Amino acid sequence: MVQQFGVDFEKRIEGSGDQVDTAELSGGARINRIFHERFPFELVKMEFDEKELRREISYAIKNIHGVRTGLFTPDLAFEAIVKKQIIKLKEPCLKCVDLVLSELTSLVKKCTGKLGSYPRLREETERIVTTYVRERDIKTKDQVLLLIDIELSYINTNHEDFIGFANAQQRTTVTAAINNKKRVMPNQVIRRGWLTINISIMKGGSKDYWFILTAESLSWYKDEEV
Repeated sequence: MVQQFGVDFEKRIEGSGDQVDTAELSGGARINRIFHERFPFELVKMEFDEKELRREISYAIKNIHGVRTGLFTPDLAFEAIVKKQIIKLKEPCLKCVDLVLSELTSLVKKCTGKLGSYPRLREETERIVTTYVRERDIKTKDQVLLLIDIELSYINTNHEDFIGFANAQQRTTVTAAINNKKRVMPNQVIRRGWLTINISIMKGGSKDYWFILTAESLSWYKDEEV
């Protein structure tokens, strides 16, 4: 029965259980939703005041320059602002771990249901497994905090996802090339058909016109013969 408990617990997480619940999400599906829906939502929900951020950037630049007036934005100001934003990731990350822990604890209780005929065995099984999960919870949070500390220790501005001056200049060049290419392309027709235009009552009410909508203009005619 203890071995069957382990099998059931694994199947509920991997999603290959013998009985599929069609009423609600359970097991691994709920954990998957935490990672892909709840966690991104918590990140988006973080408070972000653009005016406050601009003020902090301005103060950071001025404080680093001191009595001097600089022409360029100092790297220290950039790092100070970025690190302050990275630190805000700690709370949603730790909350994500807590949510997964809650789901695993609930899953343990559901899987021990088959041990109901042996209350003492069920109680000990729940205690041992839950204790182990909570121990992993502490180590998991330590790893999450370590990862954030690693991100804080070094900001890789050479990464391809980082929009620095060189990448921004390159993207501007590419965008300009694309725009020039679009200008060379002929004026394409987006849509054509009949268009009802309301005219004053004195002129006979509304009339139907044949219209042609292109990327640059909208034209209409009395009939389809243009």
